[in-house]
Amino acid sequence: MVAVVDHAAAADKAGLSMPATQVIIFGNPQAGTPLMQARPEIAIDLPMRVMVRDDGQPGSLITWQDPAYLAQRYGLGDDQLAPLNAPAKIVSAIDGR
Repeated sequence: MVAVVDHAAAADKAGLSMPATQVIIFGNPQAGTPLMQARPEIAIDLPMRVMVRDDGQPGSLITWQDPAYLAQRYGLGDDQLAPLNAPAKIVSAIDGR
């Protein structure tokens, strides 16, 4: 599942303006369901999201939730962290790092 929320476009429709800001939402039930079965409250942080925005500098600023924070917040073990690393892998692939 992938969805894009374009906050700048929504602001424009409301007669407001803001720098280009999009949130890309992506999830995989095979990855997320076991996490939610183990810790149902993690559903508030799933599916994972990446924010891309224009901060006025060359390029774009990309932000996502730190998997270590989520692991600590929900008491997840190392064996459960792989699905939470997806944003960093996607950004690395896009950025060429």
